[in-house]
Amino acid sequence: MTHEAPERDDLDRTGDVDPLVDACVADALSPYLGALSPEEIEDYRRLLEVFITTHPASMPLYDRLRARPPVLSESGEVAREGSGAKGAMATPAAPERGDGTFGGRR
Repeated sequence: MTHEAPERDDLDRTGDVDPLVDACVADALSPYLGALSPEEIEDYRRLLEVFITTHPASMPLYDRLRARPPVLSESGEVAREGSGAKGAMATPAAPERGDGTFGGRR
């Protein structure tokens, strides 16, 4: 059984660092920074970058992550469809007191 992976022409990214790949590689290699030489770290970094962007198991996940909208850098309220009032967040009902339980379990 063979898998025909699409050819990628952008494998040689000298100087062009993808922040998503860089974060994955940094997370994977962080335990080994003190144990491996800088040359070995760079070799593993290149290997993992090629693996993440070309392997049939990881490439679809990588493409899906790249297609996501960027994460908001500020916290705050987010409007959701079907929430009723515009901009208003639903207030949870106060838990019933006196019966020793919370969350409606009896």
